[in-house]
Amino acid sequence: MPDYDFSQVDAAIIDSQLNTARVFRDVLVRMSFRRMELFDSVKSASGLLSAGTPDVILVDADGEDTDAFRFIRALRNEPKVPNPFACLIVTTWAPTPALLTRVTNTGADDLLLKPVSPKQVQDRIASLIEGRKGFVVTADYTGPDRRKSPREGAQVPVLDAPNTLRLKATGQWNQAGVRMLLNEAIGFVTTQKRVRASVQVAFLAEFAMPGLSRPAPDRLAAEHVGRIGGFLDDLLRRLPDEGDHAHVEAVARAVKSLAESIHAQAERGAVEPGDVAQLQTMVRALMQATDPDRPLEAMTREVTAAVNGYRSRLEQMAQAKAAAAALAAATPDSPLHTPGTPPGTTAAVAAPAG
Repeated sequence: MPDYDFSQVDAAIIDSQLNTARVFRDVLVRMSFRRMELFDSVKSASGLLSAGTPDVILVDADGEDTDAFRFIRALRNEPKVPNPFACLIVTTWAPTPALLTRVTNTGADDLLLKPVSPKQVQDRIASLIEGRKGFVVTADYTGPDRRKSPREGAQVPVLDAPNTLRLKATGQWNQAGVRMLLNEAIGFVTTQKRVRASVQVAFLAEFAMPGLSRPAPDRLAAEHVGRIGGFLDDLLRRLPDEGDHAHVEAVARAVKSLAESIHAQAERGAVEPGDVAQLQTMVRALMQATDPDRPLEAMTREVTAAVNGYRSRLEQMAQAKAAAAALAAATPDSPLHTPGTPPGTTAAVAAPAG
């Protein structure tokens, strides 16, 4: 490892296993970290979301793992966190595929497998100083860029997020300057969250429209339009107190009210055609209001491309599932094949209640 100076770097270790937490602490002590706080649960560490956020956080995901990932998501996405760009390393004894997916999708920087050696910890710290990924902001994610190829149809800028670990370890720390960098980056995230929320709302509406227009609305379409309100709630809470955002707020509230009405209609029966058409008009007005400098046509193309890609993936999944079912039915030893039923046919299966 290069000759970094960690004498100004603060860390937090969240681990219910005291012995493991002490191992991490001892490694950081030998690296000359200024301060290491130990927490035996995510709940006890909740103050990190409102007080001075440390530069590095190691959080164990083996206990109440939902709490660990809820903490990470909150740190990355809640508007009042002092430093939502802190370096986050998840630690675990059991790196299951499901856990790896959650690490990626909640905004953590890295995953460290236990037991660990001092060199492994040092190498991960060095990688966060030297090669940390840029951050992307979507409607429901803030964190290191997860994609190796461009997002379908989307124009998502990459943020060079302030890295207080790097700034301190390389002697570039300046309290006033870093606070300015953090404020600028947080402002960027807030603006992007509003823009991406409006695009996500338009995506949900466009995907749902064909299914909502049927005499008996499609259940998947109803579920998608039902998700609109949550994204609009997040958009509304990110509107600053200062400045003139009355138009954005008015349009967002109108879209939410209409989406809730359409969802209720879909649950009862047919949806008014005029309401479906009005929803499309209003979600486009919302995109225009949140991102007035970008042509509406470009945003609409982005949404349509994302919807088409999503439909294609759903179709591929359905075809793969049907092919698997057909193969299982044609295999005499398959649990889906009923004795006495000729290969290639299936016995009738009653749908579950509800």
